[in-house]
Amino acid sequence: MYKRVFTLRIWPIIGFLISGAMLAGAYGFQYIGGLEPCIMCHWQRHAHRAVLGVAGLTVLISLFVASRVWLRGLNALIGVAFLISTAYGFAHVGVEFSWWDGPAACAVSDKMDLGGKSLLDALDDPLEIVQCSDVTWSMLGLSMAGWNALISAVAAFISFSVAIKGKYYEQSR
Repeated sequence: MYKRVFTLRIWPIIGFLISGAMLAGAYGFQYIGGLEPCIMCHWQRHAHRAVLGVAGLTVLISLFVASRVWLRGLNALIGVAFLISTAYGFAHVGVEFSWWDGPAACAVSDKMDLGGKSLLDALDDPLEIVQCSDVTWSMLGLSMAGWNALISAVAAFISFSVAIKGKYYEQSR
């Protein structure tokens, strides 16, 4: 049964659903739970948007084109997008655990540029920067970035496996 899921035509649908669920969860935490994302969280969202685009395109192409070459290439591209999400998630986890410094956009400085505003105008509309090193939610010892890295790594592995094996459909035995 599991082999039927890992085909060139079915896996893009599942990859689309995985990234869609990851994005829906992220937006749910933001707009329902009130947890504002940092810049690294946004990077991870961009990677999932790429998965949605490539997987959606793959599903459409698979309806009209029966070429294994195209479908293999597109499934590999889905894997690349998941791999980028994995890298962003792992980098974010490294910042959370202080293994390395995060990007400058995550750091709060006492010398922040007001962007042409006067000090009094800036006090009326404060600029809040969410620290990338702050873990706002975790489950089983993993933050959202950690879960993203783990799920995306598994999805990337499956995407590349499907692209390499290149089965268009699974024959019943």
